[in-house]
Amino acid sequence: MRKVAIFIILGGLLFASDVSAKSYYENELGVKLTQAEYEFFSELYWDGYQNYLSVDEYEQIRDMNLFYLPIEKQFYTNYELTRGSTVTSNLRTLSISKVCSSSCYITLVTQWIGNPFVKSYDVFGARLNGPSLLSVNNALVTGDGYTKAYNNPQQFGNGFGYSILLPNTGNLKVSTSFTTTNGGTIYGSYQHAVSNTTELVSKQYSIGLGGYGNVFNFYGTARTIYDNATGVDIAV
Repeated sequence: MRKVAIFIILGGLLFASDVSAKSYYENELGVKLTQAEYEFFSELYWDGYQNYLSVDEYEQIRDMNLFYLPIEKQFYTNYELTRGSTVTSNLRTLSISKVCSSSCYITLVTQWIGNPFVKSYDVFGARLNGPSLLSVNNALVTGDGYTKAYNNPQQFGNGFGYSILLPNTGNLKVSTSFTTTNGGTIYGSYQHAVSNTTELVSKQYSIGLGGYGNVFNFYGTARTIYDNATGVDIAV
């Protein structure tokens, strides 16, 4: 009888420990995170992204066994090279990160430093040179008192792009994530519209080498709309 009682007490302690670990943070969508998981998303996106984390994305990363694996960025020490995993230009910082096991989970994040004067349809996405695109998650636009998700990427055999309408608010961040196979290089780009345009015009591009940010080959009216900002890249 005494042995049984000890087993029950220990089991209760283990259960309480698990509940405590999972209750470090819970968002309004019902996602519960341990402290380690919370810090994982801060590094993969930014501190505060946890507020927007969906159950589907959490389960996707969990099912890929990516928690506790290293999140990697790629920085060049040769200053003649203009690309890397993070670049700051044109009032914004663009970064690309990866966490890989048998496949790779990639995040692309733009954080505006200033407040863009023109708020029209910007274009945001990636080109794959070697890897295969397995899935594309929503694009998320957040700002002061504003959140909107886009689920309509324009997909090609070698990449994808989102057309997103910038809201009239500050503290803007734009992000997306996608999964790929290993082996090759991924290029990311965020192109800002310097004059007002339409969603239809914003989609006048193909994905290819030498495009804006080494991703977007704009044509037609779109060629004169976007700011040709430097892109980022990472090896997978």
